[in-house]
Amino acid sequence: MIKDLIAGVFGKGVEKIDAEEVVEKDLKIVDLRNKKDYEEGHIPDSINIPYGEFKTDHPKLSEFDKDEEFCVACIAGISSQKITRLLNEAGYKNAKSLKGGIKSWSHDWVE
Repeated sequence: MIKDLIAGVFGKGVEKIDAEEVVEKDLKIVDLRNKKDYEEGHIPDSINIPYGEFKTDHPKLSEFDKDEEFCVACIAGISSQKITRLLNEAGYKNAKSLKGGIKSWSHDWVE
């Protein structure tokens, strides 16, 4: 219940996308997990920008065009909603939050 309330506050107006659609569209992914968790297993070709280091002018974001559709992922889909909102406000109009986070991602797709 608290998780749903937090998601409602941070995720209001944030577009969410499920893992299957990310794969179908072959979208780039920003993974917000810490470096250790990322190195233990991550979605192939994802870009790691840990949540605690995130800022909308992070150098790794230069790989993205502001009109490009891409996905933001965290462990359970809460932090990614907050960061997606910040990205949208910074002009990344097509950034989307991974619904359910990395936990929703099939283990078959994680390296």
